[in-house]
Amino acid sequence: MIQNAKLLLGPPGCGKTYRLIQEIKTALEKGTHPSRIGVISFTRKAIEEMIARSCAEFNLEAKNFPYMKTSHAFGFHGLGLKTTDIMNAEDYNNIGRELGLTFEGREYTSLDGGITLPTIGGAGSRYLQLDSRARLRMVDLEQEYNEEADWNLFFAKLKQLSDQLVEYKRSTDKYDFVDMIEKFIEYGESPYLDYLFIDEAQDFTPLQWEMAKKIAANSDKVWIAGDDDQAIHRWTGVDVNLFNKSSDNIEVLSQSYRIPKAVHEVAERISMRISGRHEKIFDSREEQGKVEYVNYLSEIPLHEGSFTLMARTNGYVTEMANWLRSAGLKYSRNGKSSLSEELVGNLITWDKLCQDKPVGLQEIKNLYSGVKKQGVDAVVTRGSIKLLDALSSDVQLDMGTLIKDYGLLRDASYGAYEVLNVPASEQEYIDAIFRRGEDLLSAPRIKVSTFHAMKGGEDDNCVVWTASTKACDRTKFPDDEHRAFYVGVTRARHNLYILLSNNKYRYTI
Repeated sequence: MIQNAKLLLGPPGCGKTYRLIQEIKTALEKGTHPSRIGVISFTRKAIEEMIARSCAEFNLEAKNFPYMKTSHAFGFHGLGLKTTDIMNAEDYNNIGRELGLTFEGREYTSLDGGITLPTIGGAGSRYLQLDSRARLRMVDLEQEYNEEADWNLFFAKLKQLSDQLVEYKRSTDKYDFVDMIEKFIEYGESPYLDYLFIDEAQDFTPLQWEMAKKIAANSDKVWIAGDDDQAIHRWTGVDVNLFNKSSDNIEVLSQSYRIPKAVHEVAERISMRISGRHEKIFDSREEQGKVEYVNYLSEIPLHEGSFTLMARTNGYVTEMANWLRSAGLKYSRNGKSSLSEELVGNLITWDKLCQDKPVGLQEIKNLYSGVKKQGVDAVVTRGSIKLLDALSSDVQLDMGTLIKDYGLLRDASYGAYEVLNVPASEQEYIDAIFRRGEDLLSAPRIKVSTFHAMKGGEDDNCVVWTASTKACDRTKFPDDEHRAFYVGVTRARHNLYILLSNNKYRYTI
């Protein structure tokens, strides 16, 4: 429990961030300097939103709020670290060679992002994750190993990796991501704050709670904000009970500005299955909204409007994405469009050139960059882009000029797909989108996502697929499933479509 703290429970769409901003506004109006206001959170997304809103509201800049950071960044900056002090792929490879373990790729955790388990690949990655998770949970290695119960892993090898990591970091003065929290708790200097806001606190691990307590000890007033029903990161070491017990001074935001009545009813049915939760009574919007159960994606009116399709795992998200592709529907995943904007732009550029229309220099450069420059299939000569670099940026060129003076080897007798070497499957997809009357250059109306990636987001129309996995369905922690699907259904602003699964393992809504 944190002294002088208030626990603010914010159900989905109840304006938790807005409420915190209002508290910051009150503090500033009372004369509190921005540098005496701290915000610590699990994710970079939450911090960026808080900074953006604060700056917009009070006509300030991000630099005016030096203590709005993720817990990760608090440790990084509080210890005075540089990026070169952080373990990288080469460091893990050095350790792996000593132990006969492979580490592939790089660790994807951003220095400004939230604490997550290492996502580096290779045979050593699972051992590395167990070591990190044990430290985040503040339990010994053997307990973590036994509770994980992955008997494909060997405890002796895990202990060997853990010991080697400690020795390697000591000898090289390197830090890994968990060190940033551990060492800050041990050696870091906490700022003196008038106000500390701990946001998305339901996703804090025990180690992060220790950091929060250290910072809170130097803070006059502390707000702890979050929603235990949306604590969906237990797999990283989160213990939601620490959030629930963090303060006896509790306020529940009671009005959702997102969820219509029909969706609210579904959400309540799911939340009642969660054990040990804070009971939160909150009102929906006046709009009735719609909840519809369907058996197939083809039953959903995906041809118009904004949609987000969600599923429990990335594998199921891929299945939905593949269906959308086969149906000729453009979509985005992790912010990336299913149709290359660069490719579409080049197709349009070639079409303009074939109609003998002049095209801007940058469009020509983009086209030249996307075509072959060698062999029998060459579209432009090697080095032709350098010829374009000598031209004025506002110049426009037609096909005849490009063929005559700037290395273009093909003319209007060649189709765009041939010139750009577009695979047959991609041609079919583009043609299907075009037949649907969709603007090829417009942002996709449809997103696909896991529940976890969509947390904090919302959409007019949401689809929740009830397919699950054996590991999720037979878990020792059934609340994980309830919370995941609760997050999924509460993203909907107007209409919710529940896509029923006939899989052996599925969730019942």
